[in-house]
Parts: sequence; structure tokens; C-alpha cells
Amino acid sequence: MRSVATILALALCLCGGAALKADDESVKKTPEMSFDLKDLDGKSFKSADFKDKYIVLEWTESGCPAVKPLYKTKKVQKLAAEYKAKDVQWFSVCSTKHNTIEGLKKFTKQYGIEHKILADFDGKVGKRFGAKRTPHVFIMKNGKILYQGAFDNRRSGENYVKKALDELLANKEVSTPRTKPYG
Repeated sequence: MRSVATILALALCLCGGAALKADDESVKKTPEMSFDLKDLDGKSFKSADFKDKYIVLEWTESGCPAVKPLYKTKKVQKLAAEYKAKDVQWFSVCSTKHNTIEGLKKFTKQYGIEHKILADFDGKVGKRFGAKRTPHVFIMKNGKILYQGAFDNRRSGENYVKKALDELLANKEVSTPRTKPYG
């Protein structure tokens, strides 16, 4: 009788150890990314509100010499509009403390921006995501980053964001999940 109890205790320890090991493995997984930011009119936008949808977060800066050409040529605006029609949520995020709501509203009007710009002036969300430059783009779904990097290749003209979104919408994996942002 005693040996049966010993065997059961040993089995429980082994199973418990396996469960702990499984828990350790899950801790090592990439953490879920999220945001809760306000647009230029004070409306709150949370990643949790877009369950099962692709979200593009494009870090931007109204005075950045790498960002201005993308907006002057309407590359960002056209892509945001194209994918809005495909139910992709597109947000520009400004994480620079010297920007203001008024300055970003002027930027929006100047370049005919229709998608939302979110204010992250304290930079907390930008730091959490690891946004280093402008433009720096992240595509996510349900808290998982599927693409991060440059908007495009300035030399070849290849649009990395468009390519990644097209692959995702075709139920494929992103062939180039990371590129180096410039700016």
C-alpha cells in the first residue's frame, strides 16, 4: 500500500514538473503588444477593440525629412485608404514630445490625411513597441507583431507594408517580417 502511495506521489511530482516546464516555455513566448491612445480629437483607440483585425501602426513625425516625401506623394494616404476598404485599421502614431495636437492637425490638413493620428507624446507606447525612427511601421493582429520595419525601400520603390498586407490578406505568412526602418 505504501509503495502505491509513493508511486502516485512520484507521478504527481513528475506531472507537476512537466506542467512547470510547459509554463516556463510559454513565458518565453513573445509578449502580446497593445496600445491605448487618443486621436487628435480626444477619442480613445485600443488595440483590444480590433480583435481579429489587422492593425497598421505607422510611427510618424510631421517634421521628419524621411516622412514628408511619403505624405507629399500621398503614398501613406493612398495605402491607408486602400486597406481601409479591406477592413485593415491604419493609425499613424506620433511619439515625439515636441509635437502638439494643433501641429498634427495642421499636418493632417496640409497633406489630406484621412486616417487617424494617435498621440503618444510621452513615448510610452513607442518604447514598448521599439519604434526607433520615423517612419517605422508595425502590422499586428490580436497582439502579435507580424511585420515591423520600413514603409518601403527608398531605392527600389518596393513597398514592404503593401507586400506584407497582401500576403496576410491572402492567408500567407509575411515573407519578409522585418526590415530596417530608415529616417
